[in-house]
Amino acid sequence: MAIEVKVPSPGESINEVQLANWLVEEGDYVEKDQDIAEIDSDKATLSIAASESGTISLKAKEGDIIEVGSVIALIQVGEANSEQKAKAAEGKDKQPKRKALIRKLSRASQAKPKHLKNRNQKRLISRNTS
Repeated sequence: MAIEVKVPSPGESINEVQLANWLVEEGDYVEKDQDIAEIDSDKATLSIAASESGTISLKAKEGDIIEVGSVIALIQVGEANSEQKAKAAEGKDKQPKRKALIRKLSRASQAKPKHLKNRNQKRLISRNTS
């Protein structure tokens, strides 16, 4: 059975968003509640989580402008083989580290913005603290 992953509404009066990036790849096994994508709107950057565990099929590309409610991926519900489970666990381990890094960089930018010299650090903060 395939489950549709749809773009949630980030807020009132927002009809479309941009798919900022995929956090998984085509054919990956995803766990329920695992973040699979990030979307950007005029007001915020949001993560989209998998509603079920299964193998994901991506239907949109990074950078696409997508209407709220559109299907961006399908999750084929089912058991994963051992290789897929290991890869999913590896991806899940990276997410808390990434979120911790964002919080750390955010605090550093608020306290001492002149010390952030890496433009990638600045971009990561601006995208995730809006």
